[in-house]
Amino acid sequence: MAAGTKYNLTPEYKPEEFYRVETGVRKSGPWKLDITNLVVGSVLPVFTPVQADLKKRALVPVRNVKVVEAYTTGDSNLTIKVAKDSLAYQGMFIGSGKKGAEVASIDKSTKDYDVLTIKAAFGENIAKDTVLFEATAVGGTVKKNTANFVLYDAKKVESDGAVLCTLLMQAYEVKESKLVLPIHELDKVGLTSRFQFEY
Repeated sequence: MAAGTKYNLTPEYKPEEFYRVETGVRKSGPWKLDITNLVVGSVLPVFTPVQADLKKRALVPVRNVKVVEAYTTGDSNLTIKVAKDSLAYQGMFIGSGKKGAEVASIDKSTKDYDVLTIKAAFGENIAKDTVLFEATAVGGTVKKNTANFVLYDAKKVESDGAVLCTLLMQAYEVKESKLVLPIHELDKVGLTSRFQFEY
């Protein structure tokens, strides 16, 4: 190695067996990723839930956030602690199906969690480990996107051309606790019996 030369030897993602590999079935592709509100240079992990348009052969990532500390609603409580590496973005609506809020900012400076600052109180208490979804409006009642596939492998977000992805259309014995990005219960419905989850 030449003196003074530095190499980035950190892998973009940690390979991990999230499901019984022999049950996995890839869908023919490729599929074009919509990179709106994704950070260029970031990497979408294996098993990122996505909503694919079968006619356009295009997909959008399904954004969910996992709450890592119980939240008590109130006018003065405008922060929600969520798991690291979520796909949340400023201006995103988050919801529980009953209540919701708009994300005003995201603080990623803490090692163990990210902090979402919301514009107004959520409207209900949120238990630890609850998975909130991206909502269509601030009321938080309707999910914006519902997964029908997941990413087969990790994918780097780039802006200098189409980002083409490979989809996984079936997997059994999915180790949900090992997934980087959470799967909402409504996504499990969208994924159908082609995906079988374990806890």
